[in-house]
Amino acid sequence: MDLSAEETMRGIVSALERAVPGPPNGQALVRDAMEGLLTLREAARQGDVPDPGELHRFRERVAELLKSGHNPGQLAAYRGRVLMNAQRGRFDGYEPASRGRSALQILLVDFADGDLFDDLARADLEEIDEELEDAADEAPPIRDVPSWVPESHWWWRAPKRTDMSEEERRHRLYGGELDE
Repeated sequence: MDLSAEETMRGIVSALERAVPGPPNGQALVRDAMEGLLTLREAARQGDVPDPGELHRFRERVAELLKSGHNPGQLAAYRGRVLMNAQRGRFDGYEPASRGRSALQILLVDFADGDLFDDLARADLEEIDEELEDAADEAPPIRDVPSWVPESHWWWRAPKRTDMSEEERRHRLYGGELDE
């Protein structure tokens, strides 16, 4: 069963609260919170839109938590993972990098008042974008672009090899042949 927007928001806040003190799974918690932002965007596309006041409080709390304790470092590690995936874009990294880049873009735009992106973070975004652009000529196409993805998230539609055979696509994604 899919979670409601409110349940998703509570899950995001809970993950970030648990990540603040720096537990061993802190990076996973921040990654889960970032994935939650994508889930929240999908819920909104389906008409599950939170109350504006509740959404405002949620954004303030998320921004506060991302600047607390170990979370700034965990968010930097998340950007690093997205960059690593973008660098693997010609193979199995393009789609995960696109998911991560969209989550970061949501933070940048929807949480702009939270001041979460300093010069280093913005430089990371530029580097991720450059890697995605460079990989787009050879990246396996993303077959199922989520319906919530706006045109401004160009990276989802950037792979140029739309004629790539399924066999080549699987080889690039999984590093070899798969039995049918």
